[in-house]
Amino acid sequence: MSTILVGGKICTPDKVFDTGVLVINNKSIELIQNKSEFKVPKTSNVLDISGCWVLPGFIDIHIHGLLGYDCMGPNLDKVIKHLPEYGVTSFMATTMTRPKEEINSLISHMATVLSDPPVGARCLGIHIEGPHLSPERPGMANPKWFSPLTTHEVDWLQNITNGLVRMLTFAPEEGTAMDVIPYLLDHNIVPIIGHSNASYELAKEAIDLGLSQATHTFNAMSHMHHRDPGVTGAVLACPSIIAQLICDGHHVHPGAMQVLLNAKGISKVCLISDAAPFAELPSGKYNWAGQDIYIDGKTIRLADGTLAGSHALIDTGFRNLIDLLDLNILEASQCTSMVPAQSIGIGTSKGQLLPGYDADIVILDEHYRPLLTIVEGKIVWRANQ
Repeated sequence: MSTILVGGKICTPDKVFDTGVLVINNKSIELIQNKSEFKVPKTSNVLDISGCWVLPGFIDIHIHGLLGYDCMGPNLDKVIKHLPEYGVTSFMATTMTRPKEEINSLISHMATVLSDPPVGARCLGIHIEGPHLSPERPGMANPKWFSPLTTHEVDWLQNITNGLVRMLTFAPEEGTAMDVIPYLLDHNIVPIIGHSNASYELAKEAIDLGLSQATHTFNAMSHMHHRDPGVTGAVLACPSIIAQLICDGHHVHPGAMQVLLNAKGISKVCLISDAAPFAELPSGKYNWAGQDIYIDGKTIRLADGTLAGSHALIDTGFRNLIDLLDLNILEASQCTSMVPAQSIGIGTSKGQLLPGYDADIVILDEHYRPLLTIVEGKIVWRANQ
């Protein structure tokens, strides 16, 4: 039986159907049409969503967890279950720097969860963020556990994850990491520059080799100066690289976000949450991977004030794109759905509301807050449950 969404404002890539109909057949979108042109079959499951916004589900390719649950380890199953509450229909489970023996155990747990995942957001794979970082730009990570990226390390990670590593953030200036970029590409792993103190020249060389994304642009990377542009300058200057952006209103000033959008264009800016495992929890003191962290209701920080991931999920970032940067809803949706999908090679099946695409859908109220989330044609969360 088909499921038909009737009466909502349906956002396709190039237009909004103000009073539309969207037909879901099994896991896919079958039809999008104006309501006035459509006759609803009697045998269908009809959902009246009049007045609501209908968007492609949010895709978060850089998230560490939420509500006290860490992607890195056995609680990945809880992350999968809770993410649809925030409009997320698919995501990359992102790791952090730990001692090697802990990485082995925790990532093995992730692979076990993903061998038989629960109902919820679709986990698209594992995003490795650390330990292949620069001690000059550690963020909250502990540099004593850092090590340069090697092909041997890539093989080890793929072995313990059963081949589930899909993205890898690293500092290309450390060791012989530059030589690993072609190896990552050959193994269908997206190479990402991040936590890097590289020069503009080296970053540009890495981009020319195939490095295609920058982790949380502006944060934990060499800054731009007019005589020393650094990684930030390379990201702004090179049209091929996609810039991940945390839009929680605290990691990056709105003016800097506008500079990024002006330089890159909507199609090269990928919204991420970088949400910490303690995202959305009340204010207070918590412990993450052996470090005390402090939540003030808006941010998560170490004792010295260093930001330790985001307290907000990607739906907050989506609203901020509209409220802080005056993007229209179709532009904001590109950054939260279409660009993330394209950045990891799934742009022909996810990230847009079009016939033939996966029925990954979030329905928002007039304030752009999630009401209902559909993953591959199945309703996985409702606001009133």
